[in-house]
Amino acid sequence: MKQTDAKPTRTAAADSAGPAQPSAARAAGMPPAARGSGAVDGLDDQAALSPGQVAGHIYAFLYNKSVGLVLILLAGLLGLMGAIFPQMPASTRADAQAAEQWLEQVRPVFGGWTGVLRGLGVFNMFTSVPFLVVMGLLAASILACTAHRLPVIWRASRHPRTRVTARFFDRARLRSHFTAPVSAEDAFEAVCADARRHRLRVIVDERGPGRNAYLDRNHWAPFGTVFAHLAFVVVMAGFVVSSLTGFRDQQFTLTVGYPKDVGHGTALSVQANSFQDTYYEDGSPKDYVADLTLLDAGRQVASQEVRVNTPLSYHGVMFHQSYFGVSAVMRVADASGAELLHDGVALEWSTSDKIFNYGHTTLPDGTVLYVVEAASGQVGTGIEPGQVRVELYEGEATTPSAEAVLDQGTPSAVGDYTLTFEREQQFTGMIVRRDPGAPIVWVGFGLLAIGVCMTMFFPHRRIWVRVTDTDDGALVQLASPDRRDFGFSAFFTDMAVRLSGRMTQHAERTDADA
Repeated sequence: MKQTDAKPTRTAAADSAGPAQPSAARAAGMPPAARGSGAVDGLDDQAALSPGQVAGHIYAFLYNKSVGLVLILLAGLLGLMGAIFPQMPASTRADAQAAEQWLEQVRPVFGGWTGVLRGLGVFNMFTSVPFLVVMGLLAASILACTAHRLPVIWRASRHPRTRVTARFFDRARLRSHFTAPVSAEDAFEAVCADARRHRLRVIVDERGPGRNAYLDRNHWAPFGTVFAHLAFVVVMAGFVVSSLTGFRDQQFTLTVGYPKDVGHGTALSVQANSFQDTYYEDGSPKDYVADLTLLDAGRQVASQEVRVNTPLSYHGVMFHQSYFGVSAVMRVADASGAELLHDGVALEWSTSDKIFNYGHTTLPDGTVLYVVEAASGQVGTGIEPGQVRVELYEGEATTPSAEAVLDQGTPSAVGDYTLTFEREQQFTGMIVRRDPGAPIVWVGFGLLAIGVCMTMFFPHRRIWVRVTDTDDGALVQLASPDRRDFGFSAFFTDMAVRLSGRMTQHAERTDADA
C-alpha cells in the first residue's frame, strides 16, 4: 500500500489573519477537557486507530513484496536446518527419558551447544514454534498478495484496456502494418471476423482515432497464478496438520511372535506372525516379507503380508517394511515375582568399533534395560555365544546401577529384578506413520498443476488493432506487447499476412466484377 505524506497548506485568509491567538477558553484558564476535543493541527489530540485501520496496516505489511521475500528466505533457512541437523523421532519426544538419551547420543557432535539447539527447536525443527510461526506468516503473506492482486487480474480479464496511443503501434514487441485497397470499415470488419474464426475475443472500442479493437485469447489464464499461490498455502496447511496431529515412528520394531502397542493415542496393537527375507544368487536382497496381524482395542481388524512397497493401511495409519535383524527375547520380573516385561529387545544398534550389537527398552517403572551381545565373528569380548550382557540405568544416570552376563534360559537376579534371556528371535523394523494432512497436500498439488498448466500451456495473448483511412485505402496496424515466442510470433505474422492477402484479393474481385 503506497501512502503519500500530507503537507499542510496555508490559505490567503490564514496569512492575512496573522499569528494564531489564544482562544477565549485558553485565556480563561479552562482545563483542556473543558475546551472541547477539536484539534486544530492534529497534534493536540491523537485519535486511536480503528480496528479497520489496524487491519489495513497489517494487510499492507503482509502483501509487501520485501516482507514476502524475507519470509521465503527464512522458511528456506529453517527447512535447510531441519535437513542438516538430526531430528528427534516423534516417539522419542513424547518420552522425556528417551529424549535425554537421544540428546546424549548427539552431544559428542554438538558439545555445549546441544542444550541451546534443543531450546531453539533445531532438533524438532518442523514442529518448532519458530518454524510454524514463519510458515504461518508466509501463508498469510501469500494470501494477502493473492487477495491484493485478484481484483487487478479480474479487471484486466473482464474489462481490459482497449485504447492505446499511436506510439504503441511503433514500439510494441510484435507489430505489423499494411495498407489495403479497401475502405477502413471493410478492413476493420475483416479483421474482427478473422479474429473470431481463430477463437479470439473481440472487444470493439468506438473511440477514435480510426476504428479500434482489442483481441485476446485465454483471458482467464492469468488466474493460474492465483491457483498456484493458493496451492502453496494448501500444501503448507497439509504439512502443518500432519506435523501437529500425525506421527511418524521410524524405528518401530516387532519381534516375531510378540504383539506390541502402536501408541501415539491409538488403541492399535500389531504382531508379526513371521518374517522372511530372500536374496538373489549374488547376495543382493530380493524380498522382505512380514506377515502382520493388526488389532484395534483387542479386535482383529487387518491381516496382511507387508513388503517394502506394499504397506498395511488402517484408518490412516500406515505400516511400512523398513529393516530387520535379531532381537533378544527377555523376561523381566520384579522382586515379588510379578512379570514386568516379556518381549524381544531389538539389537538394532552397533557400537562405533562394530564389536557389539545392542538394544534397549524402558521398563514400566522407568528403568532402562540395555541388552548387549557380541557382533557376529567377534571373540574375546567377554560375551560368549548363547550369552548377553544386561545393564540397568536409573533415571538420567550415565553409569549402570546393575549389570550381569546372562546365560540363555537361566534366570538371574540383577539389581531388584529377575532377568531371563530366553532366546534369539528375528525382528522386523517398521515405519509407522499417520499423515492426516496427506489429502490436503494432494489437493494443493492438484491446484498447483492446474495453475501451472493455465500459465504455461494457455498463455494470455493480446493484440491491439487500429484501422484508419488513407489516400490509398485503409491502414491496418497490429501490435502486441506480449513476449516473443515461436508459436505466438508465427500466429501474429500469419495473421498479418493472411489479412493483407484477403483484403487485396477482395479488392481485386470487386474491381473485376465492376
